[in-house]
Amino acid sequence: MDTYSSRVIAHKAPFDSEAAAKDEAIDPWVRISVEGYRFHKDTENEMRIKLVNHFKSCGHVSRVDFPTEPLLDSRAFVILLGYDAKERALQLNGSDMGGWNALVKFAPEEEDEEYQAESEYKHSVINELLNDKRFRFGICVVGYDPSLLKDEVEEALTAHFSSCGVIIHVDVDLLDKMTSIYFSEEEGETSAMNLDGSQVDGFKINTMLVPTTARSNPPHPPGETHCGSCPPAQMLEFADEIQEKMDFYMTEWRLNAMTKKLSALKKQRARALKKQKARALKKQKAWALMTQKARAKEGEGSQSF
Repeated sequence: MDTYSSRVIAHKAPFDSEAAAKDEAIDPWVRISVEGYRFHKDTENEMRIKLVNHFKSCGHVSRVDFPTEPLLDSRAFVILLGYDAKERALQLNGSDMGGWNALVKFAPEEEDEEYQAESEYKHSVINELLNDKRFRFGICVVGYDPSLLKDEVEEALTAHFSSCGVIIHVDVDLLDKMTSIYFSEEEGETSAMNLDGSQVDGFKINTMLVPTTARSNPPHPPGETHCGSCPPAQMLEFADEIQEKMDFYMTEWRLNAMTKKLSALKKQRARALKKQKARALKKQKAWALMTQKARAKEGEGSQSF
């Protein structure tokens, strides 16, 4: 039974018609930024409604986002769907929003520092997992006693397949009632596949090859179209852990970014205050000099009598 586990994601179905493909092609989304307002947390919903109403003529307003730290980044982001949405939105640059004028700019996520930091870190985490040698050779087992607890399933299957080779990782999925077992060598995987149809505690089990990095998306013959994808099994197993790593990293990144922005803001204010003091001192000196000249002139006038 040389098939993959049923965990794999189904291939995306092709377009049913040319019309569907055309609709997909002319329904792009665009992200724009809006500046010029004074942000206050209490008026966030009011501002969101105002922006939706203001830009709904440009296309379908998918959502309106505000920065994590609005005091440091006073922009609103409007996601629009529809043909010519970008051009229509940019035409509203400088438009009246009731007390303030909207500064509208095209703002693709790829230009945001936060987006770039998140993408780079996620790419490194995923690459590390994809290249993890623990997940090169593995099988998926189904059909065992569904009433067993996680530890009991791991113990029973480890004992059953221990003769096949060195087992280096076991993942028990209680929800889907299937278990992935990884071996250090390809021979272990082959031997385990030969136990398809054997019994574990009176239950007939079936074995399937686990999708791995090497065989999840094999090269296609020239001219053949690739539809959909089959993620390696470990990507599904560690999806929650990947998200936890991402959340922790981005929280720390945002704190560091906020600290840098606050430091830059303090320096900017310090420079502005220094210039302000210098201007005030210059005015004082000019006033003192003018007063001194006026008094000297008055003295000269009194001596002439």
